[in-house]
Amino acid sequence: MKFKGHYDLMGVGEPVLCLSGFASGNWIFSRLIEPMSDRFQFILPDNRGMGRSPKVDQGYTLDDLADDALALMDDLKIERFAVIGLSMGGFIAQLLALKAPERVRAMVLMCTTSGGPVYRQTFPSLTEQQVRAIYALEPLARVTAALSETLCPLLKTRYPEVYQEVVDQRVADPTDPEQVMHQFFAVEAFMKDPLPLDRIVCPVLILTADQDRLVPLANALRLAQDLPHARVVTVTEADHLFFLEKIPETSATITHFLNNTD
Repeated sequence: MKFKGHYDLMGVGEPVLCLSGFASGNWIFSRLIEPMSDRFQFILPDNRGMGRSPKVDQGYTLDDLADDALALMDDLKIERFAVIGLSMGGFIAQLLALKAPERVRAMVLMCTTSGGPVYRQTFPSLTEQQVRAIYALEPLARVTAALSETLCPLLKTRYPEVYQEVVDQRVADPTDPEQVMHQFFAVEAFMKDPLPLDRIVCPVLILTADQDRLVPLANALRLAQDLPHARVVTVTEADHLFFLEKIPETSATITHFLNNTD
């Protein structure tokens, strides 16, 4: 299987695969990984229908996206690597670690959760109708709705430069609503059933924020219970985009973790 989407490479050093969140291109990682680019080579795929990857005309599962990620690493002839999974990208990362445990040496899960009833109870996801309504708006209104203080309470007021940068990027590169719905249904299917998280054998760093309303702290604490080799670090005074709001703190924590795991 060959990887059919778009990807970028950034930095030099040990390979780290970066998996983006819902309705996002790989640009979401750019500012976070820049301070680490002298130590790691970051592999940055755009998921199906997102960023610069081709649009798709049929549905898929997150398991398919995990297969895509493995295909990319095969194409690059990278046998063993670390993974950073951001929000929905954390779902893909978990599936990847289960598919190829011998290849994933360490995993960083940021502002994410897992599947099954236990996690669903504390994961306040948007409904299909809400998502369709947001993505029916024109690009600027769509972005401001997605970044509202209801969902990201600190972003606009406490980190206005970050807020404006994210708005500008999303308006300049709007996501196709049909592609968003393909991804929405893939996430919905993932959330229905629990994963055998006890089979994930690599070290895991779980990063969360104390003000994250989309994926609350309770999800990170539960993940740490269910993953055998996991620990949680909480970023304070930040919300779902903590990795952009507090880049030095987040990148330093990731660097220390990756440098101290086999």
